[in-house]
Amino acid sequence: MSLVNCRKALAFPAVLLLAVCSLSLASLAAQTTPPPAEFAASGQPRFLQLDHRSLAEAGSADAALLRSKAHAIAAEAAFFGYYLHASGWAWNEAACPEFPGHLLLHYQRTSGNGAVSLFTALVPRADDRVYVVPVLYRNATPFQSAEGSERSIAVFNRVVPPEVAEKAVQPDGPWLLMSLCYVDMVGAESHVLQRSGSDVALALAPLPTLHVSEAAPTRQVIFTDRNAPGQYLVWTLTFTGKGRLLTATAAKLSDYTAPLRNGKEPPVRPLPAGKEPPVRILPPGQQPQVKPLPQ
Repeated sequence: MSLVNCRKALAFPAVLLLAVCSLSLASLAAQTTPPPAEFAASGQPRFLQLDHRSLAEAGSADAALLRSKAHAIAAEAAFFGYYLHASGWAWNEAACPEFPGHLLLHYQRTSGNGAVSLFTALVPRADDRVYVVPVLYRNATPFQSAEGSERSIAVFNRVVPPEVAEKAVQPDGPWLLMSLCYVDMVGAESHVLQRSGSDVALALAPLPTLHVSEAAPTRQVIFTDRNAPGQYLVWTLTFTGKGRLLTATAAKLSDYTAPLRNGKEPPVRPLPAGKEPPVRILPPGQQPQVKPLPQ
């Protein structure tokens, strides 16, 4: 992936800060989309997300692969407490070029009382095992949340080939796309803030940024995911210089609200007409008295 309109600045001698303004999406499966209707605001913020396809939109090759792997997917899902023989399961496929050897699938089921179960399946195109990442069990997260669990990180490092990972974390590489693939793997459809526009609610939300440390062989990617109305997640992913994921955290923040004084302007006390404020004039050569503070 090529990066265009990218500004570079030295934050301090040890860190090179690269802030992405816009991305060239022609060669990627990531796409620029308008925010969901409930996120719409003046100034139209711009978001990035992976392209998601339903069963009807999946290509014939992917559909054939899923039919051949159906038993392996069901067995791995059952090991983690998801039983695909129950009715109501739906799935979609996320197009992630950083997983060239796997399909990234989200399986979701909503029970009669509205509780949601959700997991991600990484389905190999070749003769390899299926990986399942648990996300939700009837609205409850696993004991270790998928966001930064050791299993999630291990699966991610397994399905991203070493040469793809190392290239992705270079300053001119697709580091945001690879990070977005991870976020999609541990959740659902994420909306990464690319431009906040004039939306005051996102005034403090960081834009996609890559930190390259000269003091340590690590890379740190920071970006905002508009995950729900009234709030957003600030993701921080730390990679080695070879592109292996070390840690992943997501801090949930509320929308910024400009402080108001009960909706009123501060009171102003006008002077009576024709009256000037009192001013004491010192005689020429006299200095004002200064009271020294005790030492």
